[in-house]
Amino acid sequence: MEFVAHPKDLPLDIKIIEDQFFPTVGTDRLGFVGITYLAPYAYHAGTSVRITLQEIDPHFCVTGRIVWCDKEQDEYRIAIEFPNNDDCYCVRMIEQLSQIEHYRRQAKHQGRRLNYNEAAAEWIQQFAASFPAFTL
Repeated sequence: MEFVAHPKDLPLDIKIIEDQFFPTVGTDRLGFVGITYLAPYAYHAGTSVRITLQEIDPHFCVTGRIVWCDKEQDEYRIAIEFPNNDDCYCVRMIEQLSQIEHYRRQAKHQGRRLNYNEAAAEWIQQFAASFPAFTL
């Protein structure tokens, strides 16, 4: 099971939802299963959530489940898994786009102006091989 840390500079909108059924996921599941995120408040493990990410894709909307929540200074690091394979695959793609946008913003703070395609090419060359794979 691998989680990817979602960049803090691309805020997620997380809403608790009720009565969402998810299939049971074994701890032996391989590859990408979800994300971690620094949230302003705590969530209980097992809570179902709906996630949107306006900055990357205004139509992106998936449901997941909180796996764990740990306090980190004034925030909470949460892990969100996506038991539905279609949602998990979609989140992995959106997360790659988020990582590329985060890379582009970091380059800008360092005085390098990259357009999205340039940032994508650099990110892919440097980080794509280590990004967790999606496996069924």
